[in-house]
Amino acid sequence: MSQGQRNRGSGGAQPLPKPYDFVPFAPQVERKAPVGHHRYLHLSGTLRARLIARSPVHVASGLLTQSRDPRYPLIKAHFRVNGTPVIPGTSLKGCMRSIVEAISPSSVSITRAPQLPRDLKASDKPERLDVAQRIFGALGYQGQIRISDAALDGGQTTIQGTPQLFAPRRDALVYLDARGQLKGRKFYMHGRLASGDLPLEVCPVGSTFTFRLDFENLTPGELGLILIALGLGEPRWYPKLGGGKPACLGTIEVIEPQVEMTDAVTQWYADVDPPAAQAGDIQTLIQAARNEGLVLEDQVHRLADILRWPRDDRRCPDRSY
Repeated sequence: MSQGQRNRGSGGAQPLPKPYDFVPFAPQVERKAPVGHHRYLHLSGTLRARLIARSPVHVASGLLTQSRDPRYPLIKAHFRVNGTPVIPGTSLKGCMRSIVEAISPSSVSITRAPQLPRDLKASDKPERLDVAQRIFGALGYQGQIRISDAALDGGQTTIQGTPQLFAPRRDALVYLDARGQLKGRKFYMHGRLASGDLPLEVCPVGSTFTFRLDFENLTPGELGLILIALGLGEPRWYPKLGGGKPACLGTIEVIEPQVEMTDAVTQWYADVDPPAAQAGDIQTLIQAARNEGLVLEDQVHRLADILRWPRDDRRCPDRSY
């Protein structure tokens, strides 16, 4: 029997434990009008940081490419820009937004599930946006941040054999509570890497990437909420992104964060050179997120338990679960 057959659950094998758990939804969604882009009231500037791959990272390009490994003549290629492997800014944004939504009084922005409580559905009115919508954007409203691609700093990609993964069964009872409503937001846990016969081009463990996030008109707490989502607060966690999350790919750590504040009005409209950027204090900004009521502590601790690393106590599934 091939590895792929085993992954499909043939042979009568018992399903493995689920590689994910749920963060409960916010008890109440806080909505208000965003500050907008027509005036400067709050913080503008840049966040720079590095990422370290704590497990292999794969962001699919949608292409197959030839390899020199005779075991894998064709592999699923990693996303590239001008020949350099990168983590797209859209992947980083999705990773950050999913965590911000989970730990703040935010709605559920992407779902078609009919079991979602009505008061958790995202607003389509620009004057009534939750904090995640105000930061990252919503239909009819451009967000307050821009995220660059994270380019691989150096080194080479490798080939990682992973299990065949299939689309989630959206009607599975495991997603529902005793009332028949959704349990919460799903996050995949870390663990020991699973192997299989699907070859992926990956950035190996220890690979480093550099990225930049430009922000405009964020309150100190909104900026602090982003820093918490990146795993820079307490309790700590390690985000996951890219493909193969159930097989324990995509574990990252954010290091060396640097925040620089600029005077947006002077920068864009003054005839003289703008003043030097001012460094922002990471811990002060993180505390501001709590002071502004943007952090749900129960959800933070639940997510920290799911995304704790290392997790040598659990092995990621290499077949049906």
